[in-house]
Formats: sequence, C-alpha cells, structure tokens
Amino acid sequence: MTFLILLLIAGVYDETPITRNLDLDYDPGTYAEYRAEQPEFVELKVVPVSGEVRGTQFLVVMEEHMSDSLDSALIDQWLVDIQSDGNTSAAVEITYADPVEIRAWLTDLYADGLEGVVFVGDIPAPWSCTVDNKSRSNETFPSDYFYMDLDGTWEDNWIGYPGIGTAGQDSIYDGWSGDLFPEIYTGRIVTSVLPLGDEYDLIEAYLIRLHQWRLEGDPDPHALCYVDDDWAGWGNSYKVAMENLYDDVELVNLPTSATNGTDYRENRLQEGYTWISPFVHSGVTMHQWSPGPSTTAGHIWTDQPPSRFYNLFACSNARFTGNWCMGAAYVFGTDMGLAAVGSTKSGAMLQFAQFYSPLGDGDSFGEAYQAWWNYIIAGGFSPSEQYWHLGMVILGDPTIMPAMHMLGIEEESSTPAPPAIYFSANPAMGAVTISTSGVFTVHDMTGREVASGSQSETVTGLQSGVYLVRAEDQGITVAEKLCVIK
Repeated sequence: MTFLILLLIAGVYDETPITRNLDLDYDPGTYAEYRAEQPEFVELKVVPVSGEVRGTQFLVVMEEHMSDSLDSALIDQWLVDIQSDGNTSAAVEITYADPVEIRAWLTDLYADGLEGVVFVGDIPAPWSCTVDNKSRSNETFPSDYFYMDLDGTWEDNWIGYPGIGTAGQDSIYDGWSGDLFPEIYTGRIVTSVLPLGDEYDLIEAYLIRLHQWRLEGDPDPHALCYVDDDWAGWGNSYKVAMENLYDDVELVNLPTSATNGTDYRENRLQEGYTWISPFVHSGVTMHQWSPGPSTTAGHIWTDQPPSRFYNLFACSNARFTGNWCMGAAYVFGTDMGLAAVGSTKSGAMLQFAQFYSPLGDGDSFGEAYQAWWNYIIAGGFSPSEQYWHLGMVILGDPTIMPAMHMLGIEEESSTPAPPAIYFSANPAMGAVTISTSGVFTVHDMTGREVASGSQSETVTGLQSGVYLVRAEDQGITVAEKLCVIK
C-alpha cells in the first residue's frame, strides 16, 4: 500500500506542469541583492510588548520598534482574539538578527509549548536554492520553512547550485536531511513591498478587518476554482479538494476561452467569492493567463476584490521580498483580504485535500498548512517535492479559521473582556494612581519591573521617563504606555 501511495505521489509531480514565469528573461532578484537592501545582522534581542512570552502557544514577532508606530489597542485586541480562538498569545519585537539565531530562539520556545508564529514587518528571511531536475532553470528564493522545521539539518554545501557550483558556503541552503517534519507553523504580515502609502497604516487596517471578520464572518461563503489551460484536465480534482471546506465551489476550467485575464478581472474578482484559487503561470507581480491579458498586482489594488482567502497556484506570487508582491496585494492591499498561501518561487501547493480537509474540520490556516506539510514530508522529502514546495509561505494571520463561523466555533468561546487600565494622569507628575480590574506591573524601557499592585493603587518614586504598564485579569493581559515627568 505504501509503495502504491508513493507511486501515485510521484505521478502527481511527474505529470503536473509546474507553474512558472513565462518570461524566461525575468529576474526576480538574488539573495545578494536582497541582503544589499537589508540592515546588517546584529545580535538577537527580544523585547516583550504584551503577554507572557515563555510558555505561550502563539507568538506575534514584530520588527524592532514597530509597536511605536502601531496602535497598541489594536495589538491588544488582536492578542485577545487569538486567545478567544483557543491559543495563549503574546507579542514581542526582535532585532534584525541572523535567521540561524531566530530559529534557535524559536526552538527554545517550542520546548515550552510554542505552536505558531507570525512575523510582522521586515523580519530576516532565510534563503534556499534548488535544482530543477526536469527542464527549467535553477532557483534561489526565500524559504520560511526553515522557521517551521526546527530540528532538521539545513545544509549550505555549495557556492552556487548543488552539483554545478563550487564546494563552500554562500549563506544559501542547498541540502536537507534528518527530521524534516514541521514543529510549528508560521505566517508573514509584510506591507513594505507595497507602494500604497504608509506600511503601518496598511497593517493597522489589516488588524481592524481581522477583528471584524472574527466577529461577523461571511454570510454566504462560496469559492472559485479558476484553472487555466495547462491544468484544465485536473480541474475537477481541485474542486473536489476545495469542497472539503466549502459546499459551494464554482469550477471554471474550459481551455482557451473560459479562463482569461478579462474574465478574471471583470467577472470573477467582483463576484464576491469568499475564497479564490487561481491556477495560472505567474510571476511576483502578475498572472500570465492563456490567452491573456495578464492581471497585475496593481489591478488587484485598483479592482479591490471583496474576497477573503486565496490559494495561489501561481509561481512566485507570494515572494514577500519582491516589490509589488501580488500575494501581499491580495491580502494587505485590499479592503477585504485576510490570508493567502502561495510560493516564493516556481511551484505551488499540490495534494490539496491534505490542506482543505483540516480547514473544513475547523483548523486554523496555520494548523492546516502544518498538517499539509506533515503529509508531504511523511513519504520522504524527494527532490521534486523540494523543488515544488520549499518556497511555500502563508501571508496573513495563520491563526484565522476560515470555517469558524460555518461551524459555529465562535459561539463556543467565552473569553472574558480584556482589562482596562486607567491613570490618574498621563503624563503624570511624579506619583500616579493606576486602576484596573486585576493586577498590574510597571516596567521601565529595559523591561525591568519597577512597581506592581492590584485594583487601584498609587505608585510613587518613578523617575522621569516612559514606562510600560501591564494589567492581567482572568488570563488576559493588556499593556499601556505611561509617561512620567517631573
């Protein structure tokens, strides 16, 4: 039986045309070019923002100083919403450290119960390179699976591509061995690649609609399976997989005439599908339909599709290091986008039922993604699977559950309201009375606790400066900044 399954899996990879950029002269950018635009690596330092980091199940990891630019109430509400979905949560900021250090830190937290992470802002990306054994050029690309597989061996044995380069190290991973199963799931929220105004405004708008969706959901969820010519023959199997999540899935897969850029933009994007799965040759910034015309990331921004979720079977559409990344435009450049799964290179997801079935059972985006990876790794991580999947990434909050409202999961939550924090004055002239429904602690900007209390107490002896006041009640933690002047 196992041998038969492996044969069937091999057939999928041998027979399915890989989604790729049809412009063979297109250069999506090298690792050296990426590093040239990024800061130098520094020692990893972790600054708590809200919640208890050690022992948390889900961690929001923000770039350094980001919390200074975001509304703290939105961050606190986000953490409360994640907790209401059944996960303890916390938020931190980290310095721009080497991915190896970040991975080691996550490994340490995993030992204490960490299950998932979302990277917010420009968190360093590990890169890999693979060789296409079939026909096309070799590729170098961001590979966030490095942060999911915490105990596998990721090797850098070549300067250049394996077997055709020079033995040595170039900070790009080119070999994988050992236990490669994923320990945690990850996602990314990155808006700096979208030239659509202030990146922090885009993040705040995203957090607002995340909260609204968790409250309201979608009244009539339905999905679109839009399969361009090269995969038209597999369209029905893709539709059947999606039906593990949605009862109402519309399949469009007639060759040549049915799927094209005009129909996609004018008829499909405005239809109001909850979920869209386009199967199309693509690049970082566009879909390359047969017979055309192309749909660009700019079109997504101007068309503003009212859809929530995307599975982008579209080469490089989720390359979050590239300007005008199309996956980022779908999720963060629209008024309705919530999450997408796609690849930073040629290739995409296959074995779709292993992703949609957990989603239909009420798993989060990240949990289903991790379950899918478990299935991929279970038979051994073949060169074809490496080439197809090592660029896979989630864009958006991976804790969101697409089936939550359909299954009534939100009605099972009974999470209490977060505690409020009140100050007698802010800024305060020396002494300040702090009131809350639970207990509170006061921390200076180094993270050192300088005072604590409960209910309503007056704190004295604070020096001039900015402090972080954390309040905790019934397992929920919030934080507010306090300024003291003398």
